[in-house]
Amino acid sequence: MRRLLFILILSFNLFFAFAAPAIDAVSSAVEQAQALALKKNRVDACSVLNRAWQDQPAGGKGRLKLAEALKQISRMFFTDKGQKIFEAGQSSMWDTPDMALAQFKDALNLEDHNLQVLNNIARIQMIKLDCEGAVQTLSDARKMNPTDGESAVLELRALSCKPNLEAFREKAKSLPALDKWEESFVQYLNAGEAIQQKSYKRAFDALFKLTEENSQFPESYLLLAKAATEMNKDSEPFLQKYVSLCKATTVREKKKYAFEPRLCAALKEAEDELVKKKSL
Repeated sequence: MRRLLFILILSFNLFFAFAAPAIDAVSSAVEQAQALALKKNRVDACSVLNRAWQDQPAGGKGRLKLAEALKQISRMFFTDKGQKIFEAGQSSMWDTPDMALAQFKDALNLEDHNLQVLNNIARIQMIKLDCEGAVQTLSDARKMNPTDGESAVLELRALSCKPNLEAFREKAKSLPALDKWEESFVQYLNAGEAIQQKSYKRAFDALFKLTEENSQFPESYLLLAKAATEMNKDSEPFLQKYVSLCKATTVREKKKYAFEPRLCAALKEAEDELVKKKSL
């Protein structure tokens, strides 16, 4: 009994002897980053957290704590003025993207490397089909916080817009933890990549499943129509669904599905295709 007690006490002490330095390293990094953030030094604060995050074992509690600190510091606003300008850009981006882009750039001058601002600048760049610019903006964002799911998914979207299949595939292999909608959107992007590779059945099956999970997302139906056409299936029902959803789209839907900045951009093309089918 005494021997067992001795072993347990020894094991307990050894655990904390080895675990404490790791825990202390995480806490120290977070405290150092918070001190830098108070000085509005976001770049160095995130750099400290990134180095500490890379040193921690994957899946460990240390990485979770560091990722949370990264999220907070990379996205926080240091000035009321910067936040207000950013919010004004958010309000105008779907109706007047050029004005919103100018507002986001003004906000970025006050909020250096703020992830929320960078992500939305990239959205405007994709709306304007500046795919190269969006890729660069999101590359900067991901360097600041490689654990941010929104930046990672937007980067994939920008690479699919470019398109750069090799880079797309490499980035898709190393995504951070994603929420349910982010994972679904990645599946949508993968289906688009499959269509480019002429793997139409694989794309069709994946997209059909996506429409069951996210029935109000218009773009899945547009890709379904493309895959169906290539498979000699009737594409008309999918085109009709795409058109009906797009005609009912409001700013609310554009915000909800903001991973696709060019939501319903092919509406006129789809309507023309339906007219053409009905005339045959």
